Amino acid sequence: MTTNQGTQNKSTSQTFLVTELQLLTEDVYRVILTAEAGFVPDYKAGQYLEIVVDGDAMAFSIASAPVPQQKTLELHIQKLPGKPNSEKLFSALGSGNVQVIMAKGQCCLDTIPNRPLVFIAAGTGFAQMKSMIEFVLLSGQERDIHFYWGARSPEGFYMPSLPVQWSSSRVHYHPVVSDANEKDSWKGRQGLLFEAVIDDKDHLNGSEVFISGSPQMVYATYDALVEEGFDSSAFHSDVFEYAPRA
Repeated sequence: MTTNQGTQNKSTSQTFLVTELQLLTEDVYRVILTAEAGFVPDYKAGQYLEIVVDGDAMAFSIASAPVPQQKTLELHIQKLPGKPNSEKLFSALGSGNVQVIMAKGQCCLDTIPNRPLVFIAAGTGFAQMKSMIEFVLLSGQERDIHFYWGARSPEGFYMPSLPVQWSSSRVHYHPVVSDANEKDSWKGRQGLLFEAVIDDKDHLNGSEVFISGSPQMVYATYDALVEEGFDSSAFHSDVFEYAPRA
């Protein structure tokens, strides 16, 4: 998930059928929800929904880009063994239908800024960036896009071929592994995500920056990039909304 883009949306609740539950890696599932009522409620690229289980609302970024007369939604959900809420959620998904509240979140693309776009995601934060990147690509507008995806090990890139398929003269994919070891045989970039962005800062002037990850990761990235001269008003993250600094 991820903020800053101004308008609050009205949220609606409806039943969705769980029509696909695909294990992508050891613990990350691709979940396809199909609207029981026929079409998905309106939402913006980058927004999230909540799945309600036994009165508890659990938030997940919508991984699919909005299109007209949309019937399905894609989510990327990490299963956390031993965590009661996670077990409860996957039990509900296995039942075949769930109650969904959508859409929420202000870190989104309603229109496409006339500026280069930088997307920074840790782990399943990829889902939110996927929605926004595909929205831009579907629009046909040419924008310079830099996508930085961070994982502890190469196995953390749970849809490894998709960002490669996006790549072009204008779409640049930067996978970064933080804890690579010899057995991984990783030849790509290593270290912290914001370090990779800083290394490329001369190519990112005037960009809008979208970040998805834990509050600690988001604020560390924000602080490091602002210190390097990035425009503080050009940052967007859901963290700014649900975990604001005091």
